[in-house]
Amino acid sequence: MKKVLGFMFVIMTLVLLVGCNQEEKTLQMLWWSDGTEGEVMQDLLDQYEEEKGIVIELVSIPYNDYETRLATMISGGEAPALARVTEGHLNNFKEQIIPLDDVYDTAGYTNLFYNADGEVISLPMDITANGLFVNVDLLEANNVNYPELGDPVWTWEEFETEMNKLKGKDGVTAPGLFDHQAHRFMAVFYQHGVELWDTPYTTSNLKSTQAVSALQMLMDFYDEGFLGDQTYVTKNSASLFRTGTYGFHVSGNWNVSGYQDLGFEWAVVPMPQGTNRATILGGKSLAAFQGSGTEKRAQDFIEWMAEGEQHDAYTGGVPYLTPRLGAEVNYGDFADQYAVFLDEIAATDEKFVQDWLNQVMIPGMYPIINQLVEDAANPANTKTALELLTDLETELKNVAP
Repeated sequence: MKKVLGFMFVIMTLVLLVGCNQEEKTLQMLWWSDGTEGEVMQDLLDQYEEEKGIVIELVSIPYNDYETRLATMISGGEAPALARVTEGHLNNFKEQIIPLDDVYDTAGYTNLFYNADGEVISLPMDITANGLFVNVDLLEANNVNYPELGDPVWTWEEFETEMNKLKGKDGVTAPGLFDHQAHRFMAVFYQHGVELWDTPYTTSNLKSTQAVSALQMLMDFYDEGFLGDQTYVTKNSASLFRTGTYGFHVSGNWNVSGYQDLGFEWAVVPMPQGTNRATILGGKSLAAFQGSGTEKRAQDFIEWMAEGEQHDAYTGGVPYLTPRLGAEVNYGDFADQYAVFLDEIAATDEKFVQDWLNQVMIPGMYPIINQLVEDAANPANTKTALELLTDLETELKNVAP
């Protein structure tokens, strides 16, 4: 009997020691920053450590290396406890991500992402949307007319006519820029009334007359020098817009905070429309991973981060558009710019939102669609818009779930 009791005592001691080691172990959170969001998150991690006594190390990685680093850590058995993730990351790593249905009140958030079992696998941290930045100084110096929020929205034809006033002018490299990421352009399909998928992932509308027209417009923009193709060399159109030699930049709302130190006046204005107004919704989330050895601690942090006070401190501190339903975030100096993005979101038909959610479920989708717009910008490209879209449809169907 004494031997049995002694053995049980040893086992209980080992369990307690392992539990203590789990509690004391520093958690790693992988992160990248487009602006100040890393600083805001670090403040919250410091607060969490002060309240809970748990240390979470913010590991910053350049975005271009981010997915490769995350994949290497997971495959090598060294998964991080937590990571900032895009929809693409959530799709590519969903088998390794911990479900969160019982961790926080998912009904309080929009832009949720699910695994194959219908379980929520991340905490939405912000919503992103496509939008149009303009160099006000350059436009006004060349009598370029543009709408403001509340004005009638311009068409793509009107947009091109006005921005073409910049071509050949002193101090102008090109009228404008599209981000090198293709999902910035994909909103143009929706603005032309094109749902990418008729029946996911069997029948697409990528070869429709409207889709071909939308892509041909982009190709003509590059052929005619309306768009600068340098973005496909630098892979950083924001750095080009900062030079002050481009009239517009089609990008995302995170640049609102990143553009605060520009040497010229800029604004966010409504994007052009075809048959529809539309943007593409995206966003970043926080996920917890299997295999870190600190799974419960990671879930505890997500539960804390999902509380209104902490979550609003993040989105308001960066600031970013919030996915928390009913939140009242003071966007301060960014309120006017964010009002335009919120208007773009409100004007987007729900069918396009759902269509994009279907699209991002395709593993490895982003490199495939990025190649489409790189080909469209390539002066050596010999394929027609229809041929490029046919190639795109084939590749997406080949990798679709």
